[in-house]
Amino acid sequence: MVSCCRNLFVLLLLILFSSHADAASKSRSNKEQTLAAQRGIEMIIQSSDSNVHIGIEIVSLATGKTLYETNAGQLFMPASNMKLITGAAALEILGTDYRFVTKVYTDGFIDKGVLKGNLWIKGSGDPELSTSSLEELVLQLKLKGIHRVQGNLYIDRSDFDGVAQGPGWTWDDGAVVWNSPLDALTVNHSCVDVWVKPNFRDNLPPEVHVYPKTQLVTVDNHALTTEKTEALSVERRWKTKEDIIDVKGCISKEEEVQKFKIPVESPHLYAAYVFRDLLDKNGIKFKGVIGEKKVGPEDKELASYASRPLFEMVVEMMKVSDNLIADSLFKKIGQKVSGSPGSWQNGTEAIKSFLSEKVGLDTSNMVIVDGSGLSRYNLLSPRQLVALLTWIDRQGSISSEFMASLPISGIDGTLSDRMTDPSIKGKVRAKTGSLMGVSTIAGYATTVKGERLVFSIMMNGFTKESSEYKRQVEDRILEFIASNAN
Repeated sequence: MVSCCRNLFVLLLLILFSSHADAASKSRSNKEQTLAAQRGIEMIIQSSDSNVHIGIEIVSLATGKTLYETNAGQLFMPASNMKLITGAAALEILGTDYRFVTKVYTDGFIDKGVLKGNLWIKGSGDPELSTSSLEELVLQLKLKGIHRVQGNLYIDRSDFDGVAQGPGWTWDDGAVVWNSPLDALTVNHSCVDVWVKPNFRDNLPPEVHVYPKTQLVTVDNHALTTEKTEALSVERRWKTKEDIIDVKGCISKEEEVQKFKIPVESPHLYAAYVFRDLLDKNGIKFKGVIGEKKVGPEDKELASYASRPLFEMVVEMMKVSDNLIADSLFKKIGQKVSGSPGSWQNGTEAIKSFLSEKVGLDTSNMVIVDGSGLSRYNLLSPRQLVALLTWIDRQGSISSEFMASLPISGIDGTLSDRMTDPSIKGKVRAKTGSLMGVSTIAGYATTVKGERLVFSIMMNGFTKESSEYKRQVEDRILEFIASNAN
């Protein structure tokens, strides 16, 4: 009996020793893997630019273990990585099925096809409102039997504060499509389409066509058709805040028609002019003036147009990095939470409350002033973005929609032509970001062994082209960790 107990005791000791040895061996192995990851990533950084200011955090979603970090708590300009926060907040606060609704009101009545009263268009901040959307509103008026409006056309854009550009935006970016002005009533991304078609003879002006054509936007054409295209420019007079488009330079008569998207100065007026022209096009006579006035409590709704569901907008925002959508959502969140017109300030307050109360972040150590990331005032850390992405992954209510919105390596969105090698293609879902001297990427990666990682890479303060850092640093790091991490 004593011998049996002794043998059992020895066996237990062997099991305990073996278990302890295995644990120690596994711990050594994990440390070695972590050191290997650190050496590999640091070699990638050193080989590209040893002086770049870079912050990185890479964490296993399964274990919570940090695989690599450097300057993870320091603050960087996030550029369009800001859209990760905007998208998550919009899905959580507004809801995945939320729709912007644009409405038409009147203070009058219909008498034998004549609307005896004024019309209002009330915007709600829909960033995807189009000419066809406005035409649908006009058709609803036509279906009510209206063929003449005996009154004026007013714009109600009171859902937002009317400040088109955000704090910290670069003033001299000019009138470019990615910097389209924001308003509660916008149409066609606040842009007109301009086509330049060469003349069939040399030294004659090319044809210039604008769509939609309105009295608000005019063209000053000083371009010429020549033997070769040279210094052709199509630009609105943004410095003087005029809706005049200057066409200058030369276009070859052998050239294909060239198309440009040009933002207007006053998006709400542009929407009103397009609406007025659509009334005429659809046989509704209107002789009144266009003005700005809020809808009254007694005014009656005549027509409405609902946008597509919000989660579809978030997909568009993330995949192509649409700034107008992001900032419209930012102000709409501010409006809903504060109960007052959406503004940059109450958007900031609402977003920070979301990060503090829902995600559990300390918002005193960050700066957020817009939803798109165009502002150079924004400051976030890799650790904050990783914490947000980890929280999203655990939220059943929005995680699938959020994940579906992210560009996929080598497949679509802003990652369609990056990380196309079969070893990494389709294994990274992430949001990119770029400003002058800024390159960022944050999201999720799946390793060769199926482990899911969450990561943030942020670089600021360089002078080379950001594309060099995206390819030589960001992509190589992600390829390395996907191939080597457990």
